[in-house]
Amino acid sequence: MKNDVLVVGSVAFDTIENANGSVQRVLGGAASYASVCASYFSNPSVVAVVGTDFTSTDRAPFVKRGVDLSGLEVKEGKTFHWGGSYDKDFNTAATKFTDLNVFQNFNPVLTDEQKNAKAVFLANIDPELQLSVLKQVKHPRLVACDTMNYWISSKKAQLLEVVKKIDIFFLNETEARQLTGEYNLIKAGKILLSQGVKYVVIKLGSNGAMLVSKKGIAQLPPFILEHVHDTTGAGDTFGGGFTGYLASLKNWNSLQAIKRAMMIGNVMASFTIESFSVDRLANLTKRDINKRLKDYVKMLQF
Repeated sequence: MKNDVLVVGSVAFDTIENANGSVQRVLGGAASYASVCASYFSNPSVVAVVGTDFTSTDRAPFVKRGVDLSGLEVKEGKTFHWGGSYDKDFNTAATKFTDLNVFQNFNPVLTDEQKNAKAVFLANIDPELQLSVLKQVKHPRLVACDTMNYWISSKKAQLLEVVKKIDIFFLNETEARQLTGEYNLIKAGKILLSQGVKYVVIKLGSNGAMLVSKKGIAQLPPFILEHVHDTTGAGDTFGGGFTGYLASLKNWNSLQAIKRAMMIGNVMASFTIESFSVDRLANLTKRDINKRLKDYVKMLQF
């Protein structure tokens, strides 16, 4: 398949308020952040659904980054729209409204080409839909998956079925504890490893990310910024950059490659939080990325 990474998830509008101001109906959704980020390392293809209110202007960031939108279904109605606000610490969003609209009946159906995808990123959607995608893809060499607390509460059994069938599992620290019942994150990660997944990556927000695997354990800090503009989409960017980078490798299944992917995920997320929506993320150069990666390495050296 020419598109190295199949990204399945939500493409949405976000309305956000925080200490830096507010925006109305800007491009959001897990698949948006993940695919735009992945495009710097591989060739992503998006499977998602939007309404007839989703315009060519809304598509522009995808087009600019060469993201394949042939799997973006347009249905009569309105696009998924989420609204939230953040306190000064930017760590937690208080949801003001969630209008699922056409996303409520999202049913990802893959084309023959998409079924041959070599890498898959299952963004945060219903585990039953994630299972449906896994049944459709033929022989992916890499499958990564994200989730959220809502699915852990409502569809834990289905989510654990997904965990058995994937290589990399992304979740935050609260979700790791909720899913396993174990407060210690290393122990929680090992419980998930026993379910069949190869690598558990626990997103720690402003503290970076932790890796738990049979090959080793690691924790990397975030790239430190003086000014944070908006943290919406940072976790999705992390997952997209992580998966997109691994998809570009001939051999992704090594501790060294995974740790490098964590570094890339952290650095790419640092660009996302410098603006609302994907504005900063979609307008990077290779020079921007390489410079920040070098700065990140320097930050870790002592």
